[in-house]
Amino acid sequence: MRQFHRPTQNFLLGKNQPDLAFADYKLAVLTAQLSLLAIGICLLYLFIDLQNGIFDSWYLQSGGALLSFLSFILNRKGYYYWAKVLLVIAGDIIVFSFAILEPIEIGVGFLFILCYIVTIAGFGFEHRRTSWVLIAFTTLLIITSIVFDLHIVPRRVYPPEYISFNLVTNLIVTCITCVLVVYFLVTLNYYSEGSLRKKEMDLNQKNEELVKVNTELDRFVYSTSHDLRSPISSLRGLINLTKYTNDTVEIKSYLSMMEGRLTRLDKFIKDISDYSRNSRLPLNIGEVNIKTLINDALENLQFYPGAEKVSVELSIQEDLTIKSDFIRMQILLGNLLSNAFKYVDPGKSNSFIKVTVKANTENIVISIGDNGIGIHSDYAEKIFDMFFQGYEKSDGSGLGLYIVKETLEKIKGTISVKSVLGEGSIFTVVIPKSLPDT
Repeated sequence: MRQFHRPTQNFLLGKNQPDLAFADYKLAVLTAQLSLLAIGICLLYLFIDLQNGIFDSWYLQSGGALLSFLSFILNRKGYYYWAKVLLVIAGDIIVFSFAILEPIEIGVGFLFILCYIVTIAGFGFEHRRTSWVLIAFTTLLIITSIVFDLHIVPRRVYPPEYISFNLVTNLIVTCITCVLVVYFLVTLNYYSEGSLRKKEMDLNQKNEELVKVNTELDRFVYSTSHDLRSPISSLRGLINLTKYTNDTVEIKSYLSMMEGRLTRLDKFIKDISDYSRNSRLPLNIGEVNIKTLINDALENLQFYPGAEKVSVELSIQEDLTIKSDFIRMQILLGNLLSNAFKYVDPGKSNSFIKVTVKANTENIVISIGDNGIGIHSDYAEKIFDMFFQGYEKSDGSGLGLYIVKETLEKIKGTISVKSVLGEGSIFTVVIPKSLPDT
Protein backbone atom coordinates (compact mmCIF):
# COMPACT_ATOMS: atom_id res chain seq x y z
CA MET A 1 0.00 0.00 0.00
CA ARG A 2 1.44 3.38 -0.99
CA GLN A 3 -0.20 6.66 0.04
CA PHE A 4 2.42 9.43 0.27
CA HIS A 5 4.73 10.83 -2.34
CA ARG A 6 7.76 8.59 -2.71
CA PRO A 7 10.35 11.01 -1.16
CA THR A 8 8.16 11.58 1.94
CA GLN A 9 7.47 7.88 2.27
CA ASN A 10 11.16 7.00 1.94
CA PHE A 11 12.05 9.56 4.63
CA LEU A 12 9.46 8.29 7.10
CA LEU A 13 9.82 4.55 6.56
CA GLY A 14 13.11 4.06 4.71
CA LYS A 15 13.73 2.97 1.12
CA ASN A 16 13.67 -0.79 1.74
CA GLN A 17 10.10 -1.00 2.94
CA PRO A 18 8.30 -4.31 3.37
CA ASP A 19 4.91 -4.79 1.80
CA LEU A 20 2.82 -3.70 4.79
CA ALA A 21 -0.84 -4.40 5.29
CA PHE A 22 -3.23 -1.46 5.15
CA ALA A 23 -3.54 -0.89 8.93
CA ASP A 24 0.16 -1.58 9.65
CA TYR A 25 1.24 1.00 7.08
CA LYS A 26 -0.91 3.68 8.75
CA LEU A 27 0.51 2.92 12.21
CA ALA A 28 4.09 2.85 10.92
CA VAL A 29 3.69 6.28 9.31
CA LEU A 30 2.00 7.63 12.44
CA THR A 31 4.83 6.32 14.66
CA ALA A 32 7.39 8.08 12.46
CA GLN A 33 5.42 11.34 12.63
CA LEU A 34 5.01 11.10 16.42
CA SER A 35 8.72 10.39 16.88
CA LEU A 36 9.61 13.51 14.92
CA LEU A 37 7.04 15.50 16.88
CA ALA A 38 8.56 14.29 20.19
CA ILE A 39 12.04 15.32 19.01
CA GLY A 40 10.69 18.77 18.19
CA ILE A 41 9.03 19.15 21.61
CA CYS A 42 12.20 18.14 23.50
CA LEU A 43 14.33 20.56 21.51
CA LEU A 44 11.76 23.33 22.03
CA TYR A 45 11.88 22.94 25.83
CA LEU A 46 15.69 22.75 25.73
CA PHE A 47 15.77 26.03 23.82
CA ILE A 48 13.33 27.70 26.26
CA ASP A 49 15.36 26.64 29.32
CA LEU A 50 18.65 27.73 27.81
CA GLN A 51 17.12 31.10 26.88
CA ASN A 52 16.05 31.54 30.51
CA GLY A 53 19.43 30.57 31.95
CA ILE A 54 18.37 27.13 33.21
CA PHE A 55 21.17 24.65 32.49
CA ASP A 56 20.57 21.82 34.97
CA SER A 57 17.97 19.82 32.99
CA TRP A 58 19.48 19.82 29.52
CA TYR A 59 20.34 16.13 29.88
CA LEU A 60 16.64 15.22 30.29
CA GLN A 61 15.56 17.15 27.20
CA SER A 62 18.51 15.91 25.18
CA GLY A 63 17.86 12.35 26.36
CA GLY A 64 14.22 12.65 25.34
CA ALA A 65 15.20 13.87 21.89
CA LEU A 66 17.78 11.08 21.56
CA LEU A 67 15.30 8.34 22.58
CA SER A 68 12.68 9.77 20.22
CA PHE A 69 15.25 9.73 17.43
CA LEU A 70 16.10 6.11 18.29
CA SER A 71 12.37 5.30 18.05
CA PHE A 72 12.31 6.92 14.59
CA ILE A 73 15.31 4.83 13.49
CA LEU A 74 13.79 1.59 14.85
CA ASN A 75 10.61 2.37 12.94
CA ARG A 76 12.57 2.90 9.70
CA LYS A 77 14.36 -0.42 10.28
CA GLY A 78 11.02 -2.22 10.48
CA TYR A 79 10.79 -2.68 14.26
CA TYR A 80 7.44 -0.94 14.37
CA TYR A 81 6.16 -2.41 17.63
CA TRP A 82 9.30 -1.71 19.67
CA ALA A 83 9.59 1.77 18.21
CA LYS A 84 6.17 2.61 19.63
CA VAL A 85 6.92 1.03 23.00
CA LEU A 86 10.18 2.96 23.29
CA LEU A 87 8.51 6.23 22.29
CA VAL A 88 5.74 5.93 24.90
CA ILE A 89 7.97 4.74 27.76
CA ALA A 90 10.62 7.37 27.01
CA GLY A 91 7.95 10.08 26.95
CA ASP A 92 6.46 8.87 30.22
CA ILE A 93 9.84 8.81 32.00
CA ILE A 94 10.94 12.23 30.72
CA VAL A 95 7.64 13.89 31.66
CA PHE A 96 7.66 12.13 35.05
CA SER A 97 11.23 13.34 35.71
CA PHE A 98 10.19 16.94 35.14
CA ALA A 99 6.93 16.44 37.08
CA ILE A 100 8.84 15.55 40.26
CA LEU A 101 11.37 18.37 39.74
CA GLU A 102 9.11 21.25 38.79
CA PRO A 103 6.41 22.86 40.89
CA ILE A 104 2.96 21.37 40.27
CA GLU A 105 1.69 24.85 39.36
CA ILE A 106 3.95 24.91 36.31
CA GLY A 107 1.67 22.46 34.50
CA VAL A 108 4.18 19.80 33.45
CA GLY A 109 1.44 17.24 34.11
CA PHE A 110 -0.36 18.47 30.98
CA LEU A 111 2.27 16.62 28.96
CA PHE A 112 1.04 13.30 30.33
CA ILE A 113 -2.01 13.88 28.13
CA LEU A 114 0.31 13.57 25.12
CA CYS A 115 1.56 10.25 26.46
CA TYR A 116 -2.04 9.00 26.63
CA ILE A 117 -2.82 10.19 23.10
CA VAL A 118 0.35 8.72 21.61
CA THR A 119 -0.38 5.40 23.31
CA ILE A 120 -3.96 5.24 22.09
CA ALA A 121 -3.17 6.45 18.58
CA GLY A 122 0.06 4.51 18.10
CA PHE A 123 -1.15 1.02 18.97
CA GLY A 124 -3.83 -0.54 16.84
CA PHE A 125 -6.50 -2.98 17.90
CA GLU A 126 -4.06 -5.85 17.43
CA HIS A 127 -1.85 -4.53 20.28
CA ARG A 128 -4.64 -3.24 22.49
CA ARG A 129 -3.30 -5.15 25.52
CA THR A 130 0.05 -3.38 25.24
CA SER A 131 -1.85 -0.11 24.90
CA TRP A 132 -3.80 -0.71 28.13
CA VAL A 133 -0.61 -1.71 30.00
CA LEU A 134 1.12 1.51 28.91
CA ILE A 135 -1.95 3.59 29.80
CA ALA A 136 -1.87 2.04 33.26
CA PHE A 137 1.87 2.80 33.49
CA THR A 138 1.27 6.47 32.57
CA THR A 139 -1.56 6.71 35.12
CA LEU A 140 0.69 5.27 37.84
CA LEU A 141 3.37 7.88 37.07
CA ILE A 142 0.79 10.68 37.22
CA ILE A 143 -0.50 9.55 40.61
CA THR A 144 3.04 9.12 41.90
CA SER A 145 4.13 12.58 40.78
CA ILE A 146 1.09 14.25 42.36
CA VAL A 147 0.34 12.28 45.53
CA PHE A 148 3.83 11.26 46.64
CA ASP A 149 6.54 13.76 47.42
CA LEU A 150 9.62 11.66 46.57
CA HIS A 151 12.22 14.12 47.91
CA ILE A 152 14.79 12.63 45.53
CA VAL A 153 15.64 16.12 44.37
CA PRO A 154 14.05 19.22 45.89
CA ARG A 155 11.44 20.82 43.67
CA ARG A 156 12.68 23.91 41.92
CA VAL A 157 11.52 27.33 42.94
CA TYR A 158 10.71 29.92 40.27
CA PRO A 159 9.43 33.48 40.30
CA PRO A 160 5.63 33.77 39.80
CA GLU A 161 6.00 35.28 36.33
CA TYR A 162 8.20 32.35 35.16
CA ILE A 163 5.67 29.86 36.58
CA SER A 164 2.90 31.64 34.67
CA PHE A 165 4.99 31.63 31.49
CA ASN A 166 5.70 27.89 31.77
CA LEU A 167 2.07 27.10 32.59
CA VAL A 168 0.93 28.86 29.44
CA THR A 169 3.75 27.27 27.41
CA ASN A 170 2.90 23.75 28.62
CA LEU A 171 -0.78 24.32 27.94
CA ILE A 172 -0.11 25.67 24.43
CA VAL A 173 2.34 22.88 23.59
CA THR A 174 -0.13 20.26 24.80
CA CYS A 175 -3.02 21.74 22.81
CA ILE A 176 -1.00 22.22 19.61
CA THR A 177 0.49 18.73 19.87
CA CYS A 178 -2.95 17.20 20.42
CA VAL A 179 -4.21 19.03 17.34
CA LEU A 180 -1.22 17.78 15.32
CA VAL A 181 -1.74 14.18 16.42
CA VAL A 182 -5.42 14.39 15.48
CA TYR A 183 -4.39 16.01 12.17
CA PHE A 184 -1.98 13.15 11.48
CA LEU A 185 -4.74 10.64 12.15
CA VAL A 186 -7.28 12.49 10.02
CA THR A 187 -4.77 12.81 7.17
CA LEU A 188 -3.95 9.12 7.28
CA ASN A 189 -7.64 8.24 7.37
CA TYR A 190 -8.24 10.53 4.41
CA TYR A 191 -5.57 8.76 2.39
CA SER A 192 -6.90 5.42 3.58
CA GLU A 193 -10.47 6.23 2.58
CA GLY A 194 -9.24 7.47 -0.80
CA SER A 195 -7.39 4.20 -1.28
CA LEU A 196 -10.45 2.21 -0.22
CA ARG A 197 -12.66 4.17 -2.61
CA LYS A 198 -10.23 3.53 -5.45
CA LYS A 199 -10.04 -0.16 -4.58
CA GLU A 200 -13.83 -0.34 -4.42
CA MET A 201 -14.10 1.28 -7.85
CA ASP A 202 -11.46 -1.09 -9.22
CA LEU A 203 -13.30 -4.03 -7.67
CA ASN A 204 -16.62 -2.94 -9.17
CA GLN A 205 -14.94 -2.55 -12.54
CA LYS A 206 -13.35 -5.99 -12.22
CA ASN A 207 -16.72 -7.47 -11.26
CA GLU A 208 -18.35 -5.89 -14.30
CA GLU A 209 -15.57 -7.21 -16.50
CA LEU A 210 -15.92 -10.65 -14.90
CA VAL A 211 -19.67 -10.73 -15.57
CA LYS A 212 -18.98 -9.71 -19.16
CA VAL A 213 -16.25 -12.32 -19.54
CA ASN A 214 -18.44 -15.07 -18.09
CA THR A 215 -21.30 -14.17 -20.42
CA GLU A 216 -18.99 -14.06 -23.41
CA LEU A 217 -17.32 -17.29 -22.35
CA ASP A 218 -20.64 -19.14 -22.30
CA ARG A 219 -21.45 -17.88 -25.79
CA PHE A 220 -17.90 -18.44 -26.93
CA VAL A 221 -17.78 -22.09 -25.85
CA TYR A 222 -21.17 -22.85 -27.37
CA SER A 223 -20.54 -21.10 -30.69
CA THR A 224 -16.92 -22.20 -30.97
CA SER A 225 -17.71 -25.87 -30.47
CA HIS A 226 -20.41 -25.61 -33.15
CA ASP A 227 -18.28 -23.64 -35.63
CA LEU A 228 -15.26 -25.88 -35.18
CA ARG A 229 -17.21 -29.11 -35.56
CA SER A 230 -19.27 -27.96 -38.54
CA PRO A 231 -16.36 -27.83 -41.07
CA ILE A 232 -14.94 -31.07 -39.69
CA SER A 233 -18.30 -32.82 -40.14
CA SER A 234 -18.53 -31.45 -43.69
CA LEU A 235 -15.03 -32.69 -44.49
CA ARG A 236 -15.81 -36.15 -43.19
CA GLY A 237 -18.94 -36.24 -45.34
CA LEU A 238 -17.06 -35.11 -48.44
CA ILE A 239 -14.30 -37.66 -47.81
CA ASN A 240 -16.89 -40.45 -47.60
CA LEU A 241 -18.46 -39.27 -50.88
CA THR A 242 -15.04 -39.27 -52.55
CA LYS A 243 -14.51 -42.90 -51.57
CA TYR A 244 -17.50 -43.98 -53.68
CA THR A 245 -16.67 -42.25 -56.97
CA ASN A 246 -14.03 -42.52 -59.64
CA ASP A 247 -15.27 -39.53 -61.60
CA THR A 248 -12.37 -37.03 -61.81
CA VAL A 249 -14.66 -34.02 -62.22
CA GLU A 250 -16.72 -35.04 -59.22
CA ILE A 251 -13.60 -35.64 -57.12
CA LYS A 252 -12.25 -32.19 -58.04
CA SER A 253 -15.58 -30.70 -57.04
CA TYR A 254 -15.38 -32.42 -53.65
CA LEU A 255 -11.77 -31.27 -53.19
CA SER A 256 -12.79 -27.71 -53.97
CA MET A 257 -15.53 -27.92 -51.35
CA MET A 258 -13.05 -29.38 -48.85
CA GLU A 259 -10.69 -26.50 -49.49
CA GLY A 260 -13.51 -24.06 -48.84
CA ARG A 261 -14.34 -25.74 -45.53
CA LEU A 262 -10.67 -25.69 -44.48
CA THR A 263 -10.33 -22.03 -45.46
CA ARG A 264 -13.33 -21.19 -43.31
CA LEU A 265 -11.89 -23.22 -40.42
CA ASP A 266 -8.52 -21.49 -40.79
CA LYS A 267 -10.19 -18.05 -40.71
CA PHE A 268 -12.17 -19.00 -37.65
CA ILE A 269 -9.03 -20.17 -35.82
CA LYS A 270 -7.28 -16.92 -36.79
CA ASP A 271 -10.20 -14.91 -35.39
CA ILE A 272 -9.98 -16.86 -32.12
CA SER A 273 -6.24 -16.17 -32.00
CA ASP A 274 -6.80 -12.44 -32.60
CA TYR A 275 -9.48 -12.35 -29.91
CA SER A 276 -7.16 -14.09 -27.44
CA ARG A 277 -4.19 -11.83 -28.17
CA ASN A 278 -6.25 -8.67 -27.82
CA SER A 279 -7.80 -9.70 -24.49
CA ARG A 280 -4.65 -11.20 -22.97
CA LEU A 281 -1.58 -9.26 -24.10
CA PRO A 282 -0.60 -5.91 -22.52
CA LEU A 283 -0.27 -2.83 -24.67
CA ASN A 284 3.04 -2.50 -26.48
CA ILE A 285 3.27 1.13 -27.57
CA GLY A 286 5.51 2.16 -30.47
CA GLU A 287 5.60 4.12 -33.73
CA VAL A 288 3.10 2.83 -36.32
CA ASN A 289 3.16 3.98 -39.96
CA ILE A 290 -0.48 3.92 -41.07
CA LYS A 291 0.08 3.70 -44.82
CA THR A 292 2.55 0.84 -44.48
CA LEU A 293 0.14 -1.02 -42.21
CA ILE A 294 -2.78 -0.61 -44.63
CA ASN A 295 -0.67 -1.65 -47.62
CA ASP A 296 0.45 -4.78 -45.74
CA ALA A 297 -3.18 -5.63 -44.91
CA LEU A 298 -4.22 -5.18 -48.56
CA GLU A 299 -1.31 -7.32 -49.72
CA ASN A 300 -2.46 -10.14 -47.43
CA LEU A 301 -5.94 -9.87 -49.01
CA GLN A 302 -4.87 -9.76 -52.66
CA PHE A 303 -5.79 -13.44 -53.16
CA TYR A 304 -9.13 -13.13 -51.34
CA PRO A 305 -11.88 -14.68 -53.53
CA GLY A 306 -13.10 -11.95 -55.88
CA ALA A 307 -10.43 -9.44 -54.80
CA GLU A 308 -9.26 -9.01 -58.39
CA LYS A 309 -12.63 -7.46 -59.26
CA VAL A 310 -12.45 -4.81 -56.54
CA SER A 311 -10.92 -1.39 -57.09
CA VAL A 312 -9.10 -0.04 -54.03
CA GLU A 313 -8.55 3.71 -53.62
CA LEU A 314 -6.20 5.06 -50.95
CA SER A 315 -5.97 8.59 -49.61
CA ILE A 316 -3.32 8.54 -46.89
CA GLN A 317 -0.49 10.86 -45.95
CA GLU A 318 2.79 9.11 -46.83
CA ASP A 319 4.61 9.65 -43.53
CA LEU A 320 1.64 9.60 -41.16
CA THR A 321 2.66 7.80 -37.97
CA ILE A 322 0.97 7.38 -34.62
CA LYS A 323 2.11 6.12 -31.23
CA SER A 324 -0.01 3.02 -30.63
CA ASP A 325 0.02 -0.78 -30.41
CA PHE A 326 1.23 -2.26 -33.71
CA ILE A 327 -0.33 -5.71 -33.26
CA ARG A 328 -3.74 -4.33 -32.33
CA MET A 329 -3.66 -1.84 -35.19
CA GLN A 330 -2.81 -4.74 -37.51
CA ILE A 331 -5.75 -6.79 -36.18
CA LEU A 332 -8.08 -3.77 -36.44
CA LEU A 333 -7.28 -2.84 -40.04
CA GLY A 334 -7.04 -6.46 -41.18
CA ASN A 335 -10.55 -7.22 -39.93
CA LEU A 336 -12.12 -4.06 -41.33
CA LEU A 337 -10.56 -4.48 -44.79
CA SER A 338 -11.31 -8.21 -45.00
CA ASN A 339 -14.90 -7.38 -44.03
CA ALA A 340 -15.10 -4.94 -46.96
CA PHE A 341 -13.86 -7.62 -49.39
CA LYS A 342 -16.13 -10.26 -47.90
CA TYR A 343 -19.33 -8.31 -48.48
CA VAL A 344 -18.70 -7.11 -52.03
CA ASP A 345 -21.92 -7.02 -54.04
CA PRO A 346 -21.50 -9.68 -56.80
CA GLY A 347 -24.19 -7.97 -58.85
CA LYS A 348 -22.13 -4.80 -59.32
CA SER A 349 -19.43 -4.55 -61.96
CA ASN A 350 -17.70 -1.51 -60.44
CA SER A 351 -17.03 -2.75 -56.89
CA PHE A 352 -14.71 -0.47 -54.94
CA ILE A 353 -13.21 0.08 -51.49
CA LYS A 354 -12.12 3.59 -50.49
CA VAL A 355 -9.69 4.05 -47.59
CA THR A 356 -9.20 7.60 -46.33
CA VAL A 357 -7.04 8.63 -43.39
CA LYS A 358 -7.06 12.16 -41.98
CA ALA A 359 -5.26 13.57 -38.96
CA ASN A 360 -5.99 16.41 -36.57
CA THR A 361 -4.13 17.62 -33.51
CA GLU A 362 -5.18 14.73 -31.25
CA ASN A 363 -6.60 11.90 -33.39
CA ILE A 364 -6.50 10.19 -36.74
CA VAL A 365 -9.73 9.33 -38.54
CA ILE A 366 -9.75 6.21 -40.71
CA SER A 367 -12.68 5.83 -43.09
CA ILE A 368 -13.21 2.55 -44.97
CA GLY A 369 -16.10 2.79 -47.44
CA ASP A 370 -17.44 0.36 -50.04
CA ASN A 371 -20.37 -0.12 -52.40
CA GLY A 372 -21.02 -3.65 -51.20
CA ILE A 373 -24.25 -5.29 -50.13
CA GLY A 374 -24.69 -2.98 -47.14
CA ILE A 375 -26.24 -3.69 -43.76
CA HIS A 376 -29.91 -3.98 -42.93
CA SER A 377 -31.04 -1.20 -40.59
CA ASP A 378 -32.33 -3.81 -38.09
CA TYR A 379 -28.79 -5.12 -37.68
CA ALA A 380 -26.93 -1.81 -37.30
CA GLU A 381 -26.77 -2.05 -33.50
CA LYS A 382 -25.87 -5.76 -33.45
CA ILE A 383 -23.02 -6.10 -35.92
CA PHE A 384 -20.39 -5.61 -33.20
CA ASP A 385 -21.82 -8.38 -30.97
CA MET A 386 -19.92 -11.61 -30.54
CA PHE A 387 -20.79 -14.26 -33.16
CA PHE A 388 -23.43 -12.06 -34.79
CA GLN A 389 -23.97 -12.87 -38.46
CA GLY A 390 -26.34 -10.63 -40.37
CA TYR A 391 -26.61 -12.87 -43.41
CA GLU A 392 -27.77 -16.45 -43.60
CA LYS A 393 -25.20 -17.29 -46.28
CA SER A 394 -22.32 -15.67 -44.43
CA ASP A 395 -19.27 -17.90 -44.14
CA GLY A 396 -17.64 -15.77 -41.46
CA SER A 397 -17.19 -16.58 -37.78
CA GLY A 398 -19.16 -13.60 -36.49
CA LEU A 399 -16.08 -12.53 -34.53
CA GLY A 400 -14.50 -9.99 -36.90
CA LEU A 401 -16.35 -6.82 -35.96
CA TYR A 402 -16.56 -7.89 -32.32
CA ILE A 403 -12.76 -8.14 -32.29
CA VAL A 404 -12.61 -4.69 -33.93
CA LYS A 405 -14.71 -3.21 -31.13
CA GLU A 406 -12.72 -4.93 -28.37
CA THR A 407 -9.42 -3.90 -29.95
CA LEU A 408 -10.50 -0.27 -30.14
CA GLU A 409 -11.39 -0.32 -26.45
CA LYS A 410 -7.81 -1.33 -25.69
CA ILE A 411 -6.29 1.50 -27.74
CA LYS A 412 -8.86 4.11 -26.66
CA GLY A 413 -10.52 4.37 -30.08
CA THR A 414 -14.12 4.51 -31.29
CA ILE A 415 -15.97 3.22 -34.35
CA SER A 416 -19.19 4.19 -36.11
CA VAL A 417 -20.91 2.88 -39.22
CA LYS A 418 -23.24 4.29 -41.85
CA SER A 419 -24.81 1.79 -44.18
CA VAL A 420 -27.65 1.47 -46.67
CA LEU A 421 -28.79 -1.97 -47.66
CA GLY A 422 -27.87 -2.61 -51.29
CA GLU A 423 -25.72 0.52 -51.57
CA GLY A 424 -22.73 -0.01 -49.28
CA SER A 425 -21.19 0.88 -45.93
CA ILE A 426 -18.74 3.36 -44.42
CA PHE A 427 -16.89 2.43 -41.23
CA THR A 428 -15.26 5.38 -39.45
CA VAL A 429 -12.58 4.77 -36.81
CA VAL A 430 -11.17 7.48 -34.54
CA ILE A 431 -7.87 6.64 -32.81
CA PRO A 432 -5.64 8.82 -30.57
CA LYS A 433 -2.40 9.86 -32.28
CA SER A 434 -0.48 9.04 -29.13
CA LEU A 435 -1.08 6.49 -26.38
CA PRO A 436 0.97 6.78 -23.17
CA ASP A 437 3.56 4.08 -22.54
CA THR A 438 2.43 1.46 -20.04
